[in-house]
Amino acid sequence: TTGRGRLDGMLAAMRSRGLTLESRYIRSGEFREDAAYSVARSLLEQPARPTALYVASGLMALGVMRAVADLGLRCPGDISIASTDTIPGIGGLRPRLTRTEHPLVDMTNEAVRLLVDQIRRGGPAEPRNVVFQPSLVVGDSCAPVVAQTAASPPSS
Repeated sequence: TTGRGRLDGMLAAMRSRGLTLESRYIRSGEFREDAAYSVARSLLEQPARPTALYVASGLMALGVMRAVADLGLRCPGDISIASTDTIPGIGGLRPRLTRTEHPLVDMTNEAVRLLVDQIRRGGPAEPRNVVFQPSLVVGDSCAPVVAQTAASPPSS
């Protein structure tokens, strides 16, 4: 699934940089704002809350940002937030969300090309996997990483 692929990609990127992620912080759910809000609250209300959240869609990021605000936390002071994908109007959020964006024009052109090829062949083509490289849009929602010891809880 899309969400699983995004999680696998994030975990691979973390491993390549020598980082680990505790499994208790990994949650899956629906790509909806209200679902992300509930999951974010459950994570952020823990005594040892995470210092950053990565969500699989822009819509989910809205729910996370709302949960952060409702809990009186500061982004990026108390929690950093990053997202895959974007939705209309997300560029106007404050803080500006750090996110990846997909090359929608390239994706659309490839979809049309595949469809035209299929029409010309008179039937379905062999299935294939097309991968597009997203771009990183750096916003203000992520703080620099600060080394912590096991005895030092996240700042509040």
